[in-house]
Amino acid sequence: MIHANTYGSGAKFLGRQGNVWPGGGSVAAKKIFVNNDNVAAFTCLKCEKTNILDVFGYKSVNKPVKMICQCACGHTNSFFLERRRFRRRRANLPGVCAFGKEKIKRLIVVKDLSRGGLRLRLQSVPKIKPKIGDKVFLAFYLDDEQKTLLTQKAVVKNISMPYMGVEFCSRPLGNAFDKAVGNYMLY
Repeated sequence: MIHANTYGSGAKFLGRQGNVWPGGGSVAAKKIFVNNDNVAAFTCLKCEKTNILDVFGYKSVNKPVKMICQCACGHTNSFFLERRRFRRRRANLPGVCAFGKEKIKRLIVVKDLSRGGLRLRLQSVPKIKPKIGDKVFLAFYLDDEQKTLLTQKAVVKNISMPYMGVEFCSRPLGNAFDKAVGNYMLY
């Protein structure tokens, strides 16, 4: 059995509840982010103390993992481990994308965003559908105070019409696009 270690925070790892997708079951669980050192931090919902977990044992598990931990205050917290490279933020951002040799333009809504890519919904399903590996050009507005316009090239990674997941082609850290998305992720 795989288990997680706590780092002197007084928290106890109580186990895991199988591989259940977020939103399933009767208890809504929060997602927590696992960093590159396979460490996850969760904040107790009762006392707001931050607890640190070593979750190295779950590094190779390719399914969502629901964890249950008890804080030093006695409150039981449940959450899902999020093993994405970058944090993701839910969104509802208007924009357009262009793909194919003809550069067919379609209205989109960005449904979630990270520094590495995004998930979008096409407002109408095109006759010529994109394929995995196709390059797309994206332009969308953030819902920040400045209504920042972002443009970026991306590669289609998954498709479930009318939704597509794309990965940004180039993300030089510190460029204007990366800074805008990074700042947006903070709020």
